Amino acid sequence: MTLFNKKANCDDHIDRISDLPSNVIDGILEHLNIRDLVRTSILSRKWRYMWISFPRLKFDKEFFDLYDAEDFEDHGPEVSRIITEILFIHNGPIYKFALSIPCGFNITVGYLIKWILFLSRNGVKQIQLESKSRNYRMPSYLFFCQELTHVRICNFNLSVPPNFGGFKSLLHLHLENITFGIGALECIVSGSSLLEELWIVGCSGYESVDLIAPTLKVFRIEYGHVIKLICLEKAKNLIDFTLILYKDGVFGSNKILPEIQRLTMGLSSKMLYADIIHPSQLISLKYLKLNGVNLDERGELLYIVSVLKNASNMVEFVLETDFDQYSKTQLPDRGEELECSNGCLSQLLSVNIKLRTNFKHAMSLIRFILANSSSLKTLTLDLHLGYNKSDLPILFSISRDLLWMDRASPRAHIDFTHRYSEYPYG
Repeated sequence: MTLFNKKANCDDHIDRISDLPSNVIDGILEHLNIRDLVRTSILSRKWRYMWISFPRLKFDKEFFDLYDAEDFEDHGPEVSRIITEILFIHNGPIYKFALSIPCGFNITVGYLIKWILFLSRNGVKQIQLESKSRNYRMPSYLFFCQELTHVRICNFNLSVPPNFGGFKSLLHLHLENITFGIGALECIVSGSSLLEELWIVGCSGYESVDLIAPTLKVFRIEYGHVIKLICLEKAKNLIDFTLILYKDGVFGSNKILPEIQRLTMGLSSKMLYADIIHPSQLISLKYLKLNGVNLDERGELLYIVSVLKNASNMVEFVLETDFDQYSKTQLPDRGEELECSNGCLSQLLSVNIKLRTNFKHAMSLIRFILANSSSLKTLTLDLHLGYNKSDLPILFSISRDLLWMDRASPRAHIDFTHRYSEYPYG
C-alpha cells in the first residue's frame, strides 16, 4: 500500500462533523425532514441524542408520504403513535412546531389534545396547524401557549375558553378556513396587544371585524362570508391593507386610512370601489392594486382618477379589469378627456394594467397616467382578447394610440402585450 493510500484511509475515519460550530449544526438539522433528523443519531456519539433537543419539529406532507395510504388502510393510529413518541422523547423546549395533516389520514382529537398540551408546557413560540382531511375542533390548550409569537391555523373550528385574555406575545396571526365560535375572533385580536400582522382568509362565523389592535401594521381579509362591517379606527398603525370580497359586504367608518401605504382590493361585480373607501382617505398610498374593476362604468373610472390625484406619493399602480364573457370586443373609442392635474403623479414609477375584453374607458385612463407621471419608467398593458383571434384592427388601433399619447416622463417605456385563450382566465 502506498503512502498516499494509507493517508487516504486515515482521512476516511476522521470525524469532520462532530466539532462543527453549533450554528452550523442547527442549520443542517433545520433542513432535514423528521425521519432524517432522527437518523442523525447514528452519525457519532456526539450526534446520538442531538436531535432530541432540536427545538424545531415539522410533520408535513413529506413525513406523511412515508406511509402508503394507497392500500386504503387507515394509517392514522400508526402516525399518531410515532408523533407522540417523538414528542415525549424530546428533551428541551420546542420553539417551532408544524403539523400538516393531508387527506386520507384520520388523527383522533385525543392525540391532538395531547400534542397541544405538551407544546404548551415546552415554550412553543411558532405553531402551524393545518388539516386537509377534516375540520377539527381546536383543543383549548392552544390558548395556554402564552409564549406564541407566530400562529398559522387552517381548517379548524375555533372557540376560546371563557377565561382567555389573549396571546400577550403574539406578532403574526394567520387564520384560514376557520369556523369561529361566538366572539372568538374579536377576543383573540383584542387580547393580543402586540399583534402586527393579521390574515383572515375564507373564514366564517363572524359578521363584523372591529380591530382593537393599535400595533397592527398588516391586515389581510379575503373571501369572508357575509361581512357587514369592518372598522379599522383603532388600528392606528395600519400601513398595509388587503380587502378581497366576492360576497356582499359593507365597509365601516374609518378615519385612520390616510396612514395606509399599501392597499389591495378585489370586489364582486355588484360592488363599487367608490362605496368602500373614499379617495381622500388614501393620501399616503405608495402601492395600489385593484382587481375586478369594471371600466365600462364611468363612475369607476372617475373614482380611480380621483384616488390617483389624491395619492401624490404613489410609486406603483396595478389594475385588472373584470371579465365579461358575453361581451363583444370592440374598437376602443377615444373616451372622455380626463382633467390634467399638472404632474399629480410625480412619484409614480410603475403601472401594470390587465384588460379583459371590455376597455371602453381604459385608453382615457392610460392617457391620463402618461400625461401626469413625470417619473414613470414602465407602463405595462396586458390585453386579454378571450376567444376571438380576428382582432387585428383592435390591436393596431391600441398600438397607434399608445404611440401617439403625450408622456410627461421622457424615459417612460410602454410594454404592450396581448394574448388569446380558449378559457376566460387561461
